[in-house]
Amino acid sequence: MSELQIALIILGACIIIGVLVYNWLQEKKLQKGISEEFIVPQKDVLVEDFYIDAEAFVEKEFADVASRAKITEKLNSEPAPEPKVAATNKQPANHSHDISHEVPSAQMREADTGPSTIPLKEQETEDDIALRLKTQLPSEVHPQIDLTAFLYANHPISSKTFFDVAKNISADMGVMMLLHAIDEQHHWHILTKDTADKTYRQMACSIQLADRSGPVSKHILNKFQFAVENMGLDLNAHVEWQGSGDAYQRATALDEFCLEVDQIVSVHLLQGETPIHGTKFRGLAEANGMVLLDDGKFHYVAEHQSDIISYVLTSSDNQPFTSESLRNGIVKAATFQIEIPKVTNSEQVFNQMILVAQKMASSLNARLVDDHQKPLGDIQIQKIRQQLKMIHAKMVTRGIMPGSPESFRLFN
Repeated sequence: MSELQIALIILGACIIIGVLVYNWLQEKKLQKGISEEFIVPQKDVLVEDFYIDAEAFVEKEFADVASRAKITEKLNSEPAPEPKVAATNKQPANHSHDISHEVPSAQMREADTGPSTIPLKEQETEDDIALRLKTQLPSEVHPQIDLTAFLYANHPISSKTFFDVAKNISADMGVMMLLHAIDEQHHWHILTKDTADKTYRQMACSIQLADRSGPVSKHILNKFQFAVENMGLDLNAHVEWQGSGDAYQRATALDEFCLEVDQIVSVHLLQGETPIHGTKFRGLAEANGMVLLDDGKFHYVAEHQSDIISYVLTSSDNQPFTSESLRNGIVKAATFQIEIPKVTNSEQVFNQMILVAQKMASSLNARLVDDHQKPLGDIQIQKIRQQLKMIHAKMVTRGIMPGSPESFRLFN
């Protein structure tokens, strides 16, 4: 091999090594650049950034920002103050604080004013009234449990067009949305597939932040907010979000509240020295106002609340009661139950349930016990009453009334 060939081989090897080293250095530099560029941000871009943009848009829309902030704060807080009366007629503070975060309607506010107060229309300017009507939530929507966006269109939009667009968003998320539109008389209408097609300039989209299965995920919330913002662009409508704070934090806080108050009171009826015949058991249950329904439970429904179940009587072994099993068998144990968030006055319902349970226990020679199989005496009953009062107070303070439609949405 000649010296020229050896030199060419060495030169080629040097070139190859140089190319490899250069590629390695470029790869390291590229990896470093990608790592720096995709550092996880400290804030949620989908949530926080477009909120800032939306607020800037609102500032252009309204000339008097200070007046708008003052009115919005007033509408989202307590109702208008009551007329001055004697101190003994005032409601306790804990019953009025945060009871309702919804904006009262014009009719409700006028009814609340007494002869000693200035009529509301004299207290508000035309701009105030317009803003109040503009920010009033539909009655089916609750500011504590729903995330709501208002869409203000520059031109009338067909309700069918709005519904079809929103339906696609809802299907993509896998979460049901509440859709509303407000007419020229400032009345909200819920929109469904069967709603007559009309045109509106203001509409609302809402999703529930939590239920018994837990809070809405951050991914779904971001997806909903992003989709609604895009829908506003497509429909040439300004989007304004109701409520303050991070939506996911609101959802998790609501879920924690639900876990705290979602309690069931159970009182157990156990067979004593003599068997409990099913026929006699059913007769006593029906004599005390309970009805056996298809779910295999006896339900008690108050006369003035025909659509709300006060409490149920079910088999302790989770086997449904049937006409056949009660006619031919015996009942070893049964359980009275109240779902606390679903009854308007849980303490009153509990007292009634205890009275019925004691009467049936006496007639059946049975025993009343708690969840730990301990006899249910006056001390234990009083402790349960205190717990019911605490849960009721927590729900009222939160602005979610026990037994209300909002409560049923949360705890179903």
